[in-house]
Amino acid sequence: DSQLPAAFVKQEDTFFPHMTVRETLAFRVELKLGRKLSAAAREDVVNELMETLSLTKVADTIVGDAKIRGVSGGERKRLSIACEMISSPPVIILDEPTSGLDSYQAQQVVNTLRKLADSGKTVIAVIHQPSQKVFSTFDDLLLISDGRQMYFGEVSKARSYFNNLGYKSESEVGTAEYIIDLVSKSSGNGDASEESKIRIDRIAQEAKRSAEKISFVADAGKNVSKSTAHKMGMHKSHRCIAGIFRQFKLLFQRSFRENFRGKGVILIKAVQQVSTALIYGGIYNLGNNQSSIQDRIGLISLIAIGTTNLAMASTIRSFPKEKNIVTGEVGSKLYNVFPYFISKAIAEIPLVAGLSVLFGSVIYPLVGLQKDRFRNFLGLTSLHSIASQSAGLLIGSISPNSDVSLALFPPIIVLNIIFDGKNIAAENVPRIIRWLPKIGLIRWGYEGMCVNEFTGLKFESSGPFRGPVAKTGEDALARYGLEDASIERAVKAQAAVIGVSWFLSFLGLSATKQKYVVMKPPKKS
Repeated sequence: DSQLPAAFVKQEDTFFPHMTVRETLAFRVELKLGRKLSAAAREDVVNELMETLSLTKVADTIVGDAKIRGVSGGERKRLSIACEMISSPPVIILDEPTSGLDSYQAQQVVNTLRKLADSGKTVIAVIHQPSQKVFSTFDDLLLISDGRQMYFGEVSKARSYFNNLGYKSESEVGTAEYIIDLVSKSSGNGDASEESKIRIDRIAQEAKRSAEKISFVADAGKNVSKSTAHKMGMHKSHRCIAGIFRQFKLLFQRSFRENFRGKGVILIKAVQQVSTALIYGGIYNLGNNQSSIQDRIGLISLIAIGTTNLAMASTIRSFPKEKNIVTGEVGSKLYNVFPYFISKAIAEIPLVAGLSVLFGSVIYPLVGLQKDRFRNFLGLTSLHSIASQSAGLLIGSISPNSDVSLALFPPIIVLNIIFDGKNIAAENVPRIIRWLPKIGLIRWGYEGMCVNEFTGLKFESSGPFRGPVAKTGEDALARYGLEDASIERAVKAQAAVIGVSWFLSFLGLSATKQKYVVMKPPKKS
């Protein structure tokens, strides 16, 4: 973070995997330049960036990630550079742009950087163990070892500099390999290790003497006029360029696209729902005798627990990864947290509700639940899934990574099962935690489905008895402490859970910010 109009390309390339290269660039161009350029002009900017960064041939290929096949690692790195080039910054800083790439892809990335430098850009890159070809592409070199400067100057003069210090090089050894060996410590505790330490200390002292000859103009920016500072980008903007409604529209389109393009994930989730429904349908066959009361209670409890489990687990696994991308984009002032979160929450609803409807449509006729309560059942299970998904979103938003969120998941599920409305009497809950049942995810889903199923039922007096005979559904509800329960109360409670979870998730995301070191000129000694 500095007043310099510089772009920073991180080591890790983080993109939404199901977006194409063109869509990724167009999304950022519209957010950054939407107010300034027409649609045709924005498209020209996207095409020009793809041409400059050699991405035209993969323009309509999805970006992908470690699990989803997309563009190559080198192309993904060039896409990262293209995204930072939208504002045409004069300085580009890259953190290990060749790490993780093979020699060909690394050379392609460095060739792209060379083209940008030749066009007038200042390119600063951290490079670890470059090949000779990559090394010779750069103009200047700042060589660091153990945090100390070893050399600063032209790449072409580095070999002669170290030769003049008395460290002769063999002609068949490349300059990159030669200087890396010079400033690297030998392993072990023998004479070689001590010799390398002495050599590095001497090189560092020589570099320090050379650095003392360099002068810094610390107050250079004080006399710059406001107009010049604006042109150079030396002002610091704390506001996003695009309006909140444009942000919402673009973010909603991206979230919706990401959800429904992941066909493999959708298929797996659909198979989970159908297979679970088939298992229940193969075991339960509900009748109207006394034993069917317990069967209904058990089935509804399993449905509530399973729905919570599946909805929360999928969100908890996926959202922390997305949060890493979003945190970077919010930190770069691409958009605000509020429109992102609202668009994300709304875009998730169709898929979550659709999977619940699929589950309900399969299980309802198989197990023999009340026929005239089918629509209510679908609505209640869908609402229950959305509430569970929103709770998973909350856990993911406050967790620094997926490992922490997955660690929180089991105890939260256990607490929800304990306070689901039938495992412990309300009056026996310890006083200090009597508020927990009121926010129980499973409890309200279970309660709503129980009222929906038992209301209006008539039971026979035959069959194995489980306590006093219950002739009606209302009698059965009273037996399980649900005589005061209602669908309306369950719906209101779950709506409150969704609202509170969304609000706390928004606060959690807002509190998650990237931290930067401020660049300052060195102090005068």
